[in-house]
Amino acid sequence: MFQQILDQLIERVPESLAATFNDRDGEPVCSRTLEVPNEGLQLLGAYQHIVKRHLQQAVEEFDRGEVRQVAFATDRHWILMVGAAEQCTLVLVMQREGLLGRARFHMEQAVEALNREL
Repeated sequence: MFQQILDQLIERVPESLAATFNDRDGEPVCSRTLEVPNEGLQLLGAYQHIVKRHLQQAVEEFDRGEVRQVAFATDRHWILMVGAAEQCTLVLVMQREGLLGRARFHMEQAVEALNREL
């Protein structure tokens, strides 16, 4: 079922190039890649917890809320990371010209579906 949810996410975000759903240890539960090497995709999922922890420390003086989503860009890509239940992580890599809002919306829907399966 996890793979089906990931495949639907890729279909709903036409500019997506890869997605991975990783467990709390950074190990991939399932993934799908169209252009991104599997190693790079797995590393993004594995390092999400480190990125989130450092961002949380950076904003804690003015915002005690939990960092729920991380998005960053390179010259060619958007990389989005969203936390899920049981410290799992959903990562999506998409083309830079893609619509970030649409991707975020569909990622939230995917996380809700993934959480129901956990």
